[in-house]
Amino acid sequence: MPRAREVSRPMIPLGASVIGFALCAAAVSVLLRQFRPELSMVLSAVCAVGLLGWLLTECEPVLETVRQFLSACTGNSLETGQLLLRALGLCLTTQFACDVCKDAGETAIAARLETAGRAALLLLAMPLFSLLLEQALSLLGC
Repeated sequence: MPRAREVSRPMIPLGASVIGFALCAAAVSVLLRQFRPELSMVLSAVCAVGLLGWLLTECEPVLETVRQFLSACTGNSLETGQLLLRALGLCLTTQFACDVCKDAGETAIAARLETAGRAALLLLAMPLFSLLLEQALSLLGC
């Protein structure tokens, strides 16, 4: 019986290589900030996007498992699970954008963006709140 082809493991764990990449990018950004601050900000933003892309690709198996779980659910469970995934995505993208604004020195914009993200999260969760309110009222017999 033929053996399955073994996947070779890198010598350095993947997480350590990402940490090394981030530290190198931070060091280059600090050095670049002395001479070209605008390029330093661009480098930081590109590094952040790259790290976020890496994180999303590494979390793909987890997201696929969640998708399979949600596809097995029916009715309100499916809607609630999808709502939670959307809320997670909204929180992550808002935090990412706020961090980029803070790195650029725009703390006021970052603060308003956090407020807008919270408001968007509340709007996103309104169907869940109304569902909970309906269930509470039905339990009370109203």
